[in-house]
Amino acid sequence: MGFGLADVAAVVVLLLIVFLVLREFVFRWRIRLRVLMGDGELLNDSRVKVIEVIQAPEGSMVVDAIRMVAVED
Repeated sequence: MGFGLADVAAVVVLLLIVFLVLREFVFRWRIRLRVLMGDGELLNDSRVKVIEVIQAPEGSMVVDAIRMVAVED
């Protein structure tokens, strides 16, 4: 029994899916390394969407709903 056209197409699609998953995994791993290294070029990288830049001590948390009260002297 030989390989038919459907078998070859299935192998090609499977290899394409594996390639895309591996490429995304490597991309995310490299982005994580660049963030940990503090690479400022990430702000200009067209492949990355920067939503928010925060500089705070490790362990800090971002809170969306903060009530602000005016302090009078």
